[in-house]
Amino acid sequence: MENASRALIIAGGILIAILVVSLLVTGWNNFTNYSRTQEQVQTVEQIVQFNKEFESYNKGVIRGYELVSLENLAEDTNERYEEINGYKNLEVYIKFMKNTTLADNLGDDKTQRRLTESYIDLITFMNEDYNYIVENVQKDFPKIFKEAYFQCDRLVYDGENEEDNGKGSGRVQKMYFSQIVRKN
Repeated sequence: MENASRALIIAGGILIAILVVSLLVTGWNNFTNYSRTQEQVQTVEQIVQFNKEFESYNKGVIRGYELVSLENLAEDTNERYEEINGYKNLEVYIKFMKNTTLADNLGDDKTQRRLTESYIDLITFMNEDYNYIVENVQKDFPKIFKEAYFQCDRLVYDGENEEDNGKGSGRVQKMYFSQIVRKN
């Protein structure tokens, strides 16, 4: 009888220990899930904030001076995020319209064709072509460029391409702008 009561006490102790361990494991899992959810919410908020800065340029018509601001923002953003593993540089492309005052001041025929026939990288244009044009072709080019009209043709988000298989950060990765003639 004494052995039976001891066996019941030991079994009860084991059941209580199992119950306490189960509660601790469940509590830990809930805490981990909560932490993971909070991290995901924070990540989404950061992506929304990141995109908001660039999506503001996706409006009906923007001027050249806004593209200068966008180029500076894109360059700064790429420098700021370059240390982050998996960050893909933000790329901004621009295409000039043929037979406009702006296109006529881009330089020789070869340069005009290159800058009007396809999209070119805005950062490269601003760092190389823009300065060359100002120094060697047209001193008033900054004024002409800043007063020109452009529109955003499309935005591409990281993970949107087929080769990404839907995996990506969701951040704005590419922006395409083309010059337009604005009619009043």
